[in-house]
Amino acid sequence: MAPYYPLFVTRSDGLLEFITKTGVKELNQPTTAQLNDTPDANGNVDCYRSLEPDAEKAIDWRRKLGGMMMRELGGNSDEFSKTRNYILKELPDGYTLWEHVKYNKDKMTEDKKDKGGKHAAGTYERQDAYLYGHPQGRKKRFRSPADFFPHLLWLAVDREDDPANCSCKICSPEGDGEVAENAGKAKSEDKPIKKEQKPTPIFAPTPKAIPITTSVPVVLVPSKLPAQPTRQVTTRSSEQQADGDPNSKFLYRPGEVVWFNNDPNWRLGVIGKRGLVTGQPRYLIQPLSNPLEHQAQQIKDQETSLRPWLAWSVPETTNPSLNNMAFENVPWDRVVAGEFDGNRKHDHVVDGSILAAKMVDASYSLFERQENALASPGEVHYNGMFLGAEKIWVGEPVRLKVPPKPVPDMVVMVIQKLIERTVQGKSSVTFVGDVYKFVEMPSQYTNRSQWPTPDLPARMVADLRFRNETAENAGTNTWYEWRLLEPAAHKELTDIRGRWYETKTLLPILRGAAQFKLDQIAGKLGDAGEWMNSRRDNNKVPEQRKKNRRDTLGPSVPAEFKVSRGLNGPAADNIFPDEQQLRPAPPFEGAADLEQFMDLDGTGQEFYA
Repeated sequence: MAPYYPLFVTRSDGLLEFITKTGVKELNQPTTAQLNDTPDANGNVDCYRSLEPDAEKAIDWRRKLGGMMMRELGGNSDEFSKTRNYILKELPDGYTLWEHVKYNKDKMTEDKKDKGGKHAAGTYERQDAYLYGHPQGRKKRFRSPADFFPHLLWLAVDREDDPANCSCKICSPEGDGEVAENAGKAKSEDKPIKKEQKPTPIFAPTPKAIPITTSVPVVLVPSKLPAQPTRQVTTRSSEQQADGDPNSKFLYRPGEVVWFNNDPNWRLGVIGKRGLVTGQPRYLIQPLSNPLEHQAQQIKDQETSLRPWLAWSVPETTNPSLNNMAFENVPWDRVVAGEFDGNRKHDHVVDGSILAAKMVDASYSLFERQENALASPGEVHYNGMFLGAEKIWVGEPVRLKVPPKPVPDMVVMVIQKLIERTVQGKSSVTFVGDVYKFVEMPSQYTNRSQWPTPDLPARMVADLRFRNETAENAGTNTWYEWRLLEPAAHKELTDIRGRWYETKTLLPILRGAAQFKLDQIAGKLGDAGEWMNSRRDNNKVPEQRKKNRRDTLGPSVPAEFKVSRGLNGPAADNIFPDEQQLRPAPPFEGAADLEQFMDLDGTGQEFYA
């Protein structure tokens, strides 16, 4: 069979779930009743069933869409020659094909006996495919490739990401009907984009032809013409630059809540400061506790003795009566006095640390306000944020929540803007940035000199190269890359799972060095995010906007506890207690400097907006 050249559209508005007008969340697919394939009393079956990507009808849809796309946008160049065949590698994310079938079970059995297993055209009374996934919900489905093509074309070319520009029958019901089913007749003048534009398509053909049959799925090779992500130039502080450096020695950041080994058990604490000794990282940890039993600080000089807060699930309190209470609502004086112990002695320090960590997990604060940002009325832009237990910066990736699957997708957003809006005292935060999905595919490269360098944050680039080198060393013929799904996306607090961590750095800690080594030899490294929870998992504490990190930690740490600003603050702030005798005391810098230091999340001012 003639080879097909695969295409893919990197942007999608498809949804596997949607919210109805009444506020109810529903699956964007046929209803449960429509999926029921139980025959009625007469043996009649009327149901919908999912079409797998390699099903013959699904491949036919993608071949037709690929042909329409190239005839619409390919031009007359050799690369897009009309003598070549094209296929859409996969439907845009969030779109799924379902087949509506109607038949009589008894007649089907008789026909199979009479015709050696082959049914006549009339055996199925109905056998139609429908494409679900449009953000308007399951009732807004596409009935044919030609029906979907105007929407696919809009996804591919509209840089404004404005549904008003889409001429499909769903987005533009006053449109002039379907595009002809014959791909050869699909022209832009039949279904014009409403706003005149000739942008670079957000899809790209690949020069490597792929033979395709109905029994073998299409194999994707990396695009040679990737979509261009959005970028915003911002002034980055020294600490922000250090955290974005792939050669940084530090996995954890000042102000983050972590698990730490308190041999023989693990406890919860906040990082006060970090430093290097003979090139190795060390951290000063302030244990979390109830307000009446603060614990002494500890120094940890091995990162294997620490874990991110989201690496483990939040445990129950040792005293069950406290488990569902908020930290600030617990009468700690009575608890510590034993009034809540009953016939069993409980660990009040541990219980305080658990409730304090849940309080932090449900809180957020922003810092390094961008005074010169191009902001709309009521907006404030920031360079960084304490999101729950973690510290994140503009310019770096965060993990996104995705619909549940047997094998969940690994999806991240590279933050370009952190925007806070405050209306009637209520804060809301919007994350703006490019969304990427981690994909694996057969490698098309013969040596490493051919490997492209993606336009991604340096830490992501270094980690991606490590994974591809691991795969090549193991001879797996596998290539990994981050594929752009959605440029300039807007996400809310509830969409963010947490910080993104390098596989090379964190996975050996989470999986254990021995198991990680075995996975590395086999060339099969998972993503560290697969072993991490999401912010606010199993946490009923309401979302809280806090002034700064000190305000967030509250009485769970001593009143004199300070979080170092690292490279952004005085060098004296980074001196560890065991180094005090080894260095001369720094000169007193005045009350103004101390005031600035305490306001970790502002610019020397106290503000919420």
